[in-house]
Amino acid sequence: MANPYTPLADLKAVRCLNTSEVRLRFLEARNVKKGCELMSVDMLLLDEKSTLIQGPVNANRLLSLYEYGIFVASFL
Repeated sequence: MANPYTPLADLKAVRCLNTSEVRLRFLEARNVKKGCELMSVDMLLLDEKSTLIQGPVNANRLLSLYEYGIFVASFL
């Protein structure tokens, strides 16, 4: 049976319907001088071929990404 997932290295920077299976890790950057205010979140995506992609997300954009369901799979 063929693998239905596309490795990260084979994805193109255009809109597509490809699906990748990745491990997802979050790293938070906080400003300790402002009461540990959240500044950004870095997402680390790692696929089965050990391809690593880092995706920084500004704290102002996090709410809109939650609304689109991008982070839903990581919290299940």
